[in-house]
Amino acid sequence: MKKIWQVLRFGGYHVILLTGAVMFSAPFVWLIGTSFKSPDELYPPSWFPPMPANVITSPYFGANANELPIKPVDIDDEKWEIYLSKGRETVQSKLLIMKEKLPDFIQSQVEEPYLIDFILGSFFRRMPKELWSAGLDSFSEWIEAEIHNEVVINAFDAVYRRVSLGELILKTWDAELVKIGDAETLKWRLEGDCARFVPRLDYFSRKGIEVHYDFSKGDHFIIETIANCNVTAEEFKRLRLSLHGDKSWYSIHATIDVGGKRFKSIEPIYLQYNQWQDCFWQVYSHEDKSIMMKSWYTVKEVGNSSETPKDKLRLRLEIRKTSYPVVLARKAWGNYREVLREVPLVKYTYNSLFLVLMNIIGQVFSASFVAYAFARLRWPGRDYYFILILATLMIPAQVTLVPQFLIWKSLGLYNTLVPLWAGSFFGNAFFIFLLRQFMLSIPKDLEDSALIDGCGYLRIYRHIILPLIKPALATVAIFTFLWVWNDFMGPLIFLTDQEKYPLSLGLFALHALMIWLARFELMMSAAVLMTIPVIALFFFAQRQFIQGITLTGLKG
Repeated sequence: MKKIWQVLRFGGYHVILLTGAVMFSAPFVWLIGTSFKSPDELYPPSWFPPMPANVITSPYFGANANELPIKPVDIDDEKWEIYLSKGRETVQSKLLIMKEKLPDFIQSQVEEPYLIDFILGSFFRRMPKELWSAGLDSFSEWIEAEIHNEVVINAFDAVYRRVSLGELILKTWDAELVKIGDAETLKWRLEGDCARFVPRLDYFSRKGIEVHYDFSKGDHFIIETIANCNVTAEEFKRLRLSLHGDKSWYSIHATIDVGGKRFKSIEPIYLQYNQWQDCFWQVYSHEDKSIMMKSWYTVKEVGNSSETPKDKLRLRLEIRKTSYPVVLARKAWGNYREVLREVPLVKYTYNSLFLVLMNIIGQVFSASFVAYAFARLRWPGRDYYFILILATLMIPAQVTLVPQFLIWKSLGLYNTLVPLWAGSFFGNAFFIFLLRQFMLSIPKDLEDSALIDGCGYLRIYRHIILPLIKPALATVAIFTFLWVWNDFMGPLIFLTDQEKYPLSLGLFALHALMIWLARFELMMSAAVLMTIPVIALFFFAQRQFIQGITLTGLKG
């Protein structure tokens, strides 16, 4: 009976630990899952994003979960199924009745399930609550009255996933905008047997030249246009193309000829959105090295263009098919790629790593040196000064913040990184206490033997004490890393130049911008990138951390 009780108790402890681990890891799992989502996949809430489509032919039909019918929380399942079935039947019959009045390219698709569900989903979201209790006949009459040509065309535009080309605009370094052409005036040419052009100049809100492709007949194709352009290569700064993607995650590689020079993109654009977007290609310049948010893809000059006259502009786009595993990887990495491309996280990370390194060096050296004096040396007032140091732990950091700011500013070090690391070389009361307690556990005989052999106190500190307190020094380094890596208030007070921001303050600036742009998925990706080093540090240094804590204060 006693053995059974021990097994149950042992199992109960593990259940409690596992439950706690799941509860505390749930927010991080949500954070990672959200970082994989595109903007249109954030609602309704889900732990992980839906899988991308394996696109072989385009255009095709699709819809996001938030665009389809969603059951209201106050409606039971049985009633929902009845209304959902009746709604689909009503929408389909209404579309068949008005079929002849719709555009030709929609007439053959009126029975498309995604089209029907998208229309019905939009109705459910704005349907008066009274209709849920008014009966199916009233529900059907309301739907029939709401459906008209504009509703159907807008719904078709939303579920009709296609690649489409719009206007082309060039920008010079003098900020002059030059319209190269639009869907009606640009003459696009196609290379490849797996694609064709379909002009779509009516009905949709934006005109475009659709590119219908079938990658069962090939793995890539090239589209290009040549237009008049009197801009020289030296004046050329940026080219903007209005592009509608199909969420296939296939890549587009651009080559631009302008002013007799040829420019090639150094990174591809992905067909990752099902909406119109402006794609920018900009010549590599000082702006690529700056901290400004990048909204463009960089192109570099690769030589002269003998094929294109100097008064012409040629845009050549190569669309390449890729395997489905690569598509999955591109979707998973997509938001991280955007964050690293648009925001100077590399610069922020460099600043953070510099501060972490300097603070670890400062704390390890100063705290161990002072702790050695308190633990192993005898001098007048030692215990009094140690109590005084411990008393400083009771002073809130906010109390000393203003005096510190005034001191560093009077020294001319405001808006530099020096105030964020120089203070570590003056020691930290907590680390001094931690290392002192650890040093007290070292046998005095080792020190006495070294003194007999002629060692001085500094040599004893260097060759005997430091090697023996490595676990405690590792603990100091880990704590310092965590505090400096996550420090927000210090950089906020002492820094004004964004180029000097560490990652914590840089993410705050990104947060303010992304809130305005409603790009929450990019915020989650940036947060994951900042969290990864801390998690990696825990897994690789947990042994030293636990050893340093458990051995502190033991008497030898």
